[in-house]
Amino acid sequence: MMNDKTADSNKRRLAVAAISAVALIILVQFVDSYCTEMFGKTQSLSVRTFLMDPRGMSSEAAVAYMSRGMLPFYLIGALTPFIRSYTDIIGRKMMMIINVALLAVGSAVCLLANNLWIYLLGNGILILGYSLDIHLIYIVDAVDRKHRGTVRGICGGVSMAAAMCIPLLRSLYVDGGGHNWQILYAVGIVGGLIGLVLVMLYRFPNITGSKAAPSVGGSANRSEGKSVDSTECSTDDGHIHFIKTFKDICRDHATRNLLISISVVGLATAGITYYNEPLCAFSGMGEGNVNTVLLIQPIASLAINVLTGILADKMERRYVVQMGIALSLISGMAFTLGVGHGVSSVLLGILWGCMNGFYFSAEELINLMVMESVDISVRGRASAMSTLSYGIGDQLGIFAISLVVGALGMRWAKLVFLVSPLVIAMVVLRRKEIEKRRKHA
Repeated sequence: MMNDKTADSNKRRLAVAAISAVALIILVQFVDSYCTEMFGKTQSLSVRTFLMDPRGMSSEAAVAYMSRGMLPFYLIGALTPFIRSYTDIIGRKMMMIINVALLAVGSAVCLLANNLWIYLLGNGILILGYSLDIHLIYIVDAVDRKHRGTVRGICGGVSMAAAMCIPLLRSLYVDGGGHNWQILYAVGIVGGLIGLVLVMLYRFPNITGSKAAPSVGGSANRSEGKSVDSTECSTDDGHIHFIKTFKDICRDHATRNLLISISVVGLATAGITYYNEPLCAFSGMGEGNVNTVLLIQPIASLAINVLTGILADKMERRYVVQMGIALSLISGMAFTLGVGHGVSSVLLGILWGCMNGFYFSAEELINLMVMESVDISVRGRASAMSTLSYGIGDQLGIFAISLVVGALGMRWAKLVFLVSPLVIAMVVLRRKEIEKRRKHA
């Protein structure tokens, strides 16, 4: 009897600890997502302030100049996989502290910036900060796999709720001339500092033991393959052994295919995220209509994130990934071609939301599948490998689009880097599925 009471008490204590940990992670995710969205959703305002007004540049020339100027600062993001690898060494909590601290510092630099290069430096710090987000590691560590897709979808919904705050605050604080927009970075500073204090004070539930992650092969929502065992790539000397770990993780066929897929998907990031707000702002839409688009977009993305998360727990994840890529492609083309051609701001917001929501849901599901395919002791490093693979495609796409946008213009540059990578990604994923069916035939 006493043992039963003790067991029940321990279960309740663990449940409370887990729920409070999830609540804190959601708060950090909110701040992280707000900072992630700020650059893209205020780009027309920043190019006006730093380039168009002082230098008399056209909108297309100013956007192209800023894109080229961001290139060296995007290289800061290349450090992410190597820093993220230390999650298994320094612990989840310390990595989250670094994540939140960088968000606060980067937001402060952007708020106080009085010229383009300081502003871009602040965004470089933010890129490194939000690239170190490890909420998916916590989800895989602490949540049963049959609920992981749903929890991931809820976190994605929180991200979109954060994005909704930007147009709301923009309508309150930014005047018709586009002034005072940098005050929006105060949310990142305040939220970052609050999150930093809470993360430092909070004692997260320990994730102990070396229980093997379930194989990603064989069941309804798994890819083919086996779990990479911790004995293959974990060490106890305090070093990450990045290259050795990468080789060990890639030895598993299913994990290797996932890393290739996420790299191809990463190529489309530039086409998905670049020039959306400037296209709206410089196509003749007024500030009110632009704000409507910016408000509707995250609402649509929120619904899609939750929906795809639930679907990923009800059917095979790879089917949800393929569906997400296809729908992101269709809605992205419709949005890009519809801007400036009489399409209503509400419909544009929905199309933008579908493009973003389906794309990032697919990307995060691949990332989730990578971490599910390895042992708990190397999940931080598996996350780093996934980030590296995605980052290779991401950086190549960003570099290339920044070089051609001056010649092609925003609309056509966006279409080229939206359509081509997503079509390739669908072909790659489809080919892997055909190979799997032949193997089991």
